[in-house]
Amino acid sequence: KGFCSCDLSVTSNNSGIYDWPEGVPGQNISQMCQYGIIGQYITRYCDDNLTWREDASKCPTVVTDQINQLNSAIKNQTVKTYNIINISAQLQKVVSQATTMVDQSASNLAIVTSVISQISNVTLS
Repeated sequence: KGFCSCDLSVTSNNSGIYDWPEGVPGQNISQMCQYGIIGQYITRYCDDNLTWREDASKCPTVVTDQINQLNSAIKNQTVKTYNIINISAQLQKVVSQATTMVDQSASNLAIVTSVISQISNVTLS
């Protein structure tokens, strides 16, 4: 059996950029996801036709990273009338990009809910 051959040993998708080693047919290779929590992996399978099959379905995308960045930014500043439009726009952008189930995780939804709650508190006061 030969090695799987790909034109590139680096792949890029919405869950990150990954550098892959050679593989043999029937071999799975895994790497930690670039975004999200530790313990989530992207895998690549070398099939009998010497073709790679990649599965990033368990990896959060850059959207999860952006949600976490927004959460950190809000923790470092209070939502006030002067920044509510900017924060709302950031939230809308991030939420509209959350198209995968991994990005729609309970922890991400909790962050989004918290931000919306803070925004509503400012608008109601």
